[in-house]
Amino acid sequence: MRLFIYISIIVFNSLIVYSQNKNINIDSIISVNEYQVFKDVTYGDNERNTLDIWLAKSENETPLLIFIHGGGFVGGNKESAYRKNNIKRFLKLLENNISFATINYRFMNNDDGILSSLNDAKMALQFLRYNNKKFNINKTKIGLMGSSAGATSSLWIGFSDDMSDKNSDDPILRESTRVSCLVGVAAAHSMNLERWRDMIGLDQDYLDEISRKYTKGAGLDVDVWEKKTYDEEYLDKIDFFKKMDSNDPPFFIVNFGKNKKPKNIADFHHNPMHAKLLKQRGDEMNINNVVYALGIGIVDKSNMSMIQFIIQNLN
Repeated sequence: MRLFIYISIIVFNSLIVYSQNKNINIDSIISVNEYQVFKDVTYGDNERNTLDIWLAKSENETPLLIFIHGGGFVGGNKESAYRKNNIKRFLKLLENNISFATINYRFMNNDDGILSSLNDAKMALQFLRYNNKKFNINKTKIGLMGSSAGATSSLWIGFSDDMSDKNSDDPILRESTRVSCLVGVAAAHSMNLERWRDMIGLDQDYLDEISRKYTKGAGLDVDVWEKKTYDEEYLDKIDFFKKMDSNDPPFFIVNFGKNKKPKNIADFHHNPMHAKLLKQRGDEMNINNVVYALGIGIVDKSNMSMIQFIIQNLN
């Protein structure tokens, strides 16, 4: 029991909390710590294609961690990195000579669903890699981290083969999308809802009901999305579970709660069984992983915290 409590504290202290903590005064931190910070940098054509990047104090090129916010692909912003519990951890990375960036991205829509969101995250990575000299970044040492929807974007990029377009006229899109590590908080193991259904043996009618509520609540066309949700061509583009292979980067996953019948899509997205399936797949593919899902008894034997994992894989 004492060991379990100790491990619980380690995991809790390593988490990037995605609950509604108040943002802190970032300008005061910049002033006090004298970090070089570029705010609201444009990385694409859409108004939401902006990012902030904080540079560690170093004469040498530094590793970089890119944070992708959550919000169900329908809300949220890059300022979630500045919530009190989050910024403490990012400042810890800066102290260890790891720079970090936090990005905005387009939300899901009726035309291509979450592909706009996913591709924006990919483009932000490529933009930062292309501008590595400007930001003093080691382009071979970049990690991705996200919570909820941001975790999905991180895993989609990290578990896909290199998505660089070597024939593109845009030099940014010719940059590699391969990364050194992945961190997911409240992550899903797949974006195929049929996999989610089978994961906990959920009734299909109930799944359709909560899916429709989510779609309607997001202001999307329910009829369009009932078709798109199970469209194989669309799923091939957004799902990453089957793409996992032995060449993929190490990953760290923390999912909360117990395996209960979900009340909504967010509940379902964050189910701890996702963490179990990601670990099983990672082990099968010989991908190094650290996974915690205390609600269903998954505790990594290393007791490694999130910050330790990031530092180990980027420094």
